[in-house]
Amino acid sequence: MIGIIGPEDSIRLVREVAAGEGRAEAITTRAYTRPEQAPDLARELDEMCQVLLFTGRIPYAFATATGELRAEIDYVRHAGIDLYRTLSRILLATGGRLPRVSVDTIEAETVRETYHDIEVEPPTEILPIADSSGLLFSGLDEITAYHRERYASGAVEACLTCLGAVHRDLEDSGVPVWRVEHTRASVRDALRRAWLAAEVRQSRATQIAVMMVDLGAPTQRAQDPYQAERQRLRVREALLEHAERMRGRLATVDDRTMLITTTRGTVESALARHRDGHASLLTLRGVDVEHAVGFGAGTTIAAAEDNARKALALGRHSGDTHVVFPDGEVHSSRQTTVRPRLRETGPGMLRVSEQLRIGPLSTRRLLEALHQMDPDQITARGLADAYGVEARSARRLLNALRAAGFAEEVGVHVSTGAGRPQTVYRVAMQRLLGAIGADT
Repeated sequence: MIGIIGPEDSIRLVREVAAGEGRAEAITTRAYTRPEQAPDLARELDEMCQVLLFTGRIPYAFATATGELRAEIDYVRHAGIDLYRTLSRILLATGGRLPRVSVDTIEAETVRETYHDIEVEPPTEILPIADSSGLLFSGLDEITAYHRERYASGAVEACLTCLGAVHRDLEDSGVPVWRVEHTRASVRDALRRAWLAAEVRQSRATQIAVMMVDLGAPTQRAQDPYQAERQRLRVREALLEHAERMRGRLATVDDRTMLITTTRGTVESALARHRDGHASLLTLRGVDVEHAVGFGAGTTIAAAEDNARKALALGRHSGDTHVVFPDGEVHSSRQTTVRPRLRETGPGMLRVSEQLRIGPLSTRRLLEALHQMDPDQITARGLADAYGVEARSARRLLNALRAAGFAEEVGVHVSTGAGRPQTVYRVAMQRLLGAIGADT
């Protein structure tokens, strides 16, 4: 499910586009009157949606600043076509003359390119909304004041804004203002990215996960064979009940090691409940012998078991329950993460994510996957295994890296077995890390 957050008119457009794509049932929406309400609405949708899509960069920025959301988040970007439409309306209304304007929210480069395309000098009054320290304003009142000051000083003749609340405020105060709205094409592109991200997350949720239980030595009372057998049966019954709650299957590795095979989605739900302070499946109940538990996820049972063993090793050192994911991300029962799970709001990470047309958290996962591989010999099949997606999705990621200048084709690998030849890519890791900057 995709959660859409924005003002009512933008929500209406998104619903129409989703219906035209035949996927109206795949979205749920929440409307606000002012973007500052976006974080609360995002938290409301976070439990039920895999991806949250904001209709503008400002509400997206407000929501990401909270750092509390589990869903992947993105926003509908304003493209040149959105600005072209607005400029066309202005030309029709003014008899073919473009006034000097101030512009907010739209990326300055998009504004300049659009004006250059129509061979008109771009406006010099483009409000920067963010730099490396984050947002440059604390609320919409500052944006409104910016436009009013530029108009009152005579520097501009009209204002362009993407924000409905700013448009209303300026219009009410008599300032000539035009609103830049999303075109259907922009919304459609954003929805398709969001649906793809949701499919990737769903694919991750169905990955294999293993709960590995390491049982300690029998208690003194259980040294008697009869008591030892009773204790073993009690432990097995408790583990079978736990496996049923996890919708998994119990298996025996040896006398002291048991496995419950389940899905990554089940484990992530258990983590979410634990973070919220509720009883969860991270903890075994009814096992009256000393034991340790570790969770691992992977694209194969062997990989999941290997990660579960790593989690057990971490648990023996700290005494906590750990979960190890394929990208190296580690969660513990004592703290949210051992290896921090960042809510990617750094400017470098956001910029690279925009270039690759994936969410910031997906970019972080991609980076972790690339770290596990030889950057000079990367194929779609290899990236699919490391990243945990289908090969066709990995090919799209590699094409996106190439289009952004972070990768190049260096050859073709022909397998001795079945399967088509694989294009080999070289990924410029230093260039990629340099573009992301301190975020890594």
